[in-house]
Amino acid sequence: MKNNLIIGIFLCLASIQIVTPLSMITRRESVLKNGVQFKFKTAPVDPYDAFRGRYVALRFEGDNVSRPKGVPLNDSQNVYALIAIDEQGFAKFSTLSTSKPQGVPYIQAKVRHISRDNVQLDLPFDRYYMEEKAAPVAEEIYRQHSRQDKQDAYLLVRVKDGFAVIEELYVGGRRIEEAVRDAKKK
Repeated sequence: MKNNLIIGIFLCLASIQIVTPLSMITRRESVLKNGVQFKFKTAPVDPYDAFRGRYVALRFEGDNVSRPKGVPLNDSQNVYALIAIDEQGFAKFSTLSTSKPQGVPYIQAKVRHISRDNVQLDLPFDRYYMEEKAAPVAEEIYRQHSRQDKQDAYLLVRVKDGFAVIEELYVGGRRIEEAVRDAKKK
């Protein structure tokens, strides 16, 4: 009887360890396949941080939203950022809500910082992972294309039911992987 209990517990734990990553992968793949695509313009990024690992650190131009009047907000609070498209075709956040919106595209995010009139968001996508050897070159190319004088980097993100998944990073109108490949040839 005791052995059956141990085997049952082991099988439950093993199935949880299999089902959890599979459900995470399935959710991301569903968003990539069925989600709505948005183009987010990037902003200049802080200098390289050695502790961040092998990915391109991203920052977004529109991660500040006007503070909604009459809506109490706290740092680290979960909010829903409603997405609008600007005249150039880039996604931006139009307003915040503390309740789940219906019928409009949104991203679930956290409040990073609140000032008198603005709310800075902590978005769920701030890293673009790449092959380990290509990431340092990609980071440098990204920095060149996201400077104040030359901001032609953007990120394609798929959104479904508030969940966002990065699809591609573009610099100078090309996928970052293509720019890295061309830079390595030089």
